[in-house]
Amino acid sequence: MERLTGVAASPGIAIGVAHVLGSKVEIHERRIAADAVEAELRRFEVALKQTDDQLARIQQQIAVNESDEHQYRVLEAHRLMLTDVHLVDQTKRHISVEHTAAEWAVRKTLDQIQAVFERIEDPYFRDRRSDFAYVGENLLRNLMGHDTSEPDEAPKGSVAVAHELSPADAAQLGRAEVAGFATEGGGRTSHTSIIARAMGLPYVCGVEALDRKVWSGMTLIIDGSRGEVILDPDEEALGRYRARAEGARERARHLEATRDAPAVTKDGAHIHLAANVEMLEEIPIAVDLGAASVGLFRTEFLYLERPDLPTEDEQHLHAVAALKSMQGRTITFRTLDLGGDKLPASVRIPSGTNPAMGLRSIRYSLHRVDLFRTQLRALYRAAAIGPMQILFPLISGVAELRAAKQLCVEVCNELAREGVPHDPKVPIGVMVETPSAALIADLLAAECDYLSIGTNDLIQYALAADRDDEHVGYLYHPLHPAILRALKQIVLGANKVGKPVAMCGDMAGDPMLAWILLGLGLRNFSMAPRQIPVLRSIVRATDLFDAERMLAQAMAMSTETEIEAMVYRAMRERFPMEVSEGEG
Repeated sequence: MERLTGVAASPGIAIGVAHVLGSKVEIHERRIAADAVEAELRRFEVALKQTDDQLARIQQQIAVNESDEHQYRVLEAHRLMLTDVHLVDQTKRHISVEHTAAEWAVRKTLDQIQAVFERIEDPYFRDRRSDFAYVGENLLRNLMGHDTSEPDEAPKGSVAVAHELSPADAAQLGRAEVAGFATEGGGRTSHTSIIARAMGLPYVCGVEALDRKVWSGMTLIIDGSRGEVILDPDEEALGRYRARAEGARERARHLEATRDAPAVTKDGAHIHLAANVEMLEEIPIAVDLGAASVGLFRTEFLYLERPDLPTEDEQHLHAVAALKSMQGRTITFRTLDLGGDKLPASVRIPSGTNPAMGLRSIRYSLHRVDLFRTQLRALYRAAAIGPMQILFPLISGVAELRAAKQLCVEVCNELAREGVPHDPKVPIGVMVETPSAALIADLLAAECDYLSIGTNDLIQYALAADRDDEHVGYLYHPLHPAILRALKQIVLGANKVGKPVAMCGDMAGDPMLAWILLGLGLRNFSMAPRQIPVLRSIVRATDLFDAERMLAQAMAMSTETEIEAMVYRAMRERFPMEVSEGEG
């Protein structure tokens, strides 16, 4: 028995025999003569067209069957990668200047692109590497004359194993009723991971040496909650994981019982449960899981994987597609949160000595007014289609808010003069994620329509501790007394001027913290879609008096460790099914 560790991409337990798909193409360095360069460039061009034709055929199948427009768009993105200037021009340069064979030139270029992605700190941006890797492997297969057909139909109940797995392959394997997936490449926020979560199939990605250690027919355990793959498990491990799998099924049945029930506490308080969304593909998942709205739509997606800026029309169509998918439910679009570790190729942002506290988010939007105006025009135009809100990130003071609002007024006046349909009455909100914003929550709330608490940045800025830094990550505690006091002040500030306040950071979807947040007076939460059924179950079994009593106890304590011990113990006793660890 051997245990391999990867990234927990989709929760759950899968036990079955391995079904191994095509492994990574092995390429060896090969040089060519100077007079062979033109022929090698033609080989490369032919392989590019062949790969594009294959993706186009899959797209046509999806279009004919009307199976999934989101997969169609993912494949369109993959086809665009085949025209990426970095991939095409750099490969041609290796062939022409270094006199390398086309396949070795492609491999070198892909390795260079992957190295760039590896240096990106933000996991969402970094995980785009898996899309490039999938497209690159297909291109190499065509260059080498290898089989590039779709995966053979996997046996029902098997575990699909691959170096890279495309979203289309994942969907096909899901229809074949595989039990789960494991890949050597990929990332938690890749398109394939989103498809796996949508289908409710366990998935572990980023498993080093998977290709070399697994063969078809080997028994595997996939732990998509802990990011582990167990090869040839012994009887003791099989028994333990079968018990965990049955516990997960029981938990799923428990949550399914309240699937269509309203999120209302036992004493009648209505709680609004919304979804955080990064890509269009996630919206149907969120709706299916009972999201009352999208409380945070991250708009940076359109700026990824492209060397140019998205046009106003592209952004407008993207927002319209999102609104139509929500079927009348509200979407809160956060304006661009670029800078820091989010640096797509289409923008240039001075890094500064401390990027996290430098020219980023709303600061960059106000610095690049042309870019900001384009996004606002697109959003206000889309607002004519369906209900939406606009949310400004990283606001630190009233002056910034007023500057952003003034641009909104100017944009609406422009659209009115041009006779372009739009809705000038879109609610404007402030994302409270700096200590300064928390301290003046009442002043900010007085000049906008709502507040939304971004706890991820708020906590690390308030505690001066980067949660991703191994040396100080231990200081990052959501239940630190300072954080609880800050949250209380934000809620009181919004209530003082009669404005609603939501929470959209990681705290909002943590079932362990549900009573503390309800006790603080929060009634609007936005979270990862898969957390919605868990929170709904807790809400329906909650009496607000108990939540307020827990908060009072917590606020009387001096340290985060005391608070955590009390809260975690009480929540595990009261909600053993909802807060069970390791089941996603």
